[in-house]
Amino acid sequence: MKLTIITVSFNRADVISRAIESVYRQLYKDLEYIVIDGGSSDNTVEILEHWSKRFKGRLHYVSEPDNGVYDAINKGIRMSEGDVIGILHSDDFFTQNNILSEVVKAFDDPETDMVYGDVHFISKRDIYKPVRYYSAENFTRRRLRYGFAPPHPSMYCRRSVFDKYGLYNDSYSIAGDFEFFVRVLWNQKTKAQYIPIDMVAMRRGGLSTSLWNVLFTNTFEKLRALRDNKIGSNYFLMLFRYMISMKHYFKKPKQF
Repeated sequence: MKLTIITVSFNRADVISRAIESVYRQLYKDLEYIVIDGGSSDNTVEILEHWSKRFKGRLHYVSEPDNGVYDAINKGIRMSEGDVIGILHSDDFFTQNNILSEVVKAFDDPETDMVYGDVHFISKRDIYKPVRYYSAENFTRRRLRYGFAPPHPSMYCRRSVFDKYGLYNDSYSIAGDFEFFVRVLWNQKTKAQYIPIDMVAMRRGGLSTSLWNVLFTNTFEKLRALRDNKIGSNYFLMLFRYMISMKHYFKKPKQF
């Protein structure tokens, strides 16, 4: 089974090497790695060129302007050849070298179309300091109405899911992944499997974790995603998810 990992970046030379290295060190080797860079003005391209040599033909990249993160992800999907596709953001990295091996095991079930797991957030100043643990263990389709979804960097989909139900809607600025979850998990009832593994370390301060985006832009776009897919919800249900998350989703950080 061939896996494709897609990373999108724009002026992330300060952090992208850690993401790339975590892919390079994965024990599962039937892998292609695609990096879509938005035309960075720092030395991101030089870093990509350096790593492309170490990957020996398994890393492909382009550097050109795009129309946002989801447009860039879609570009990577169109370029990809993998049977299963996953996303690793430029400021995140895999927690262990066997993550992709565990993902492949989950897809041994021919009826499984999607796999997801857990992630943890880290301090920007200390990547070894976990500050929050996000578990998808208690996720159910019903909780999409509250704005919950599995963490995007832990999600892997068969190519057939994108072929059947389409790519990401790039008219969203930060909730395109949520709209994709709604579309394929609620409307199509795609079979998804949770695996209890901490897959990815995510740096705080990204597009989807700033306070303004969490409280306002993210909530507005998630409501739009539900309504676009003819699922009833409202601002009260969206805000109620913060009370639920304290108990079920955002667990105490684990020690590493």
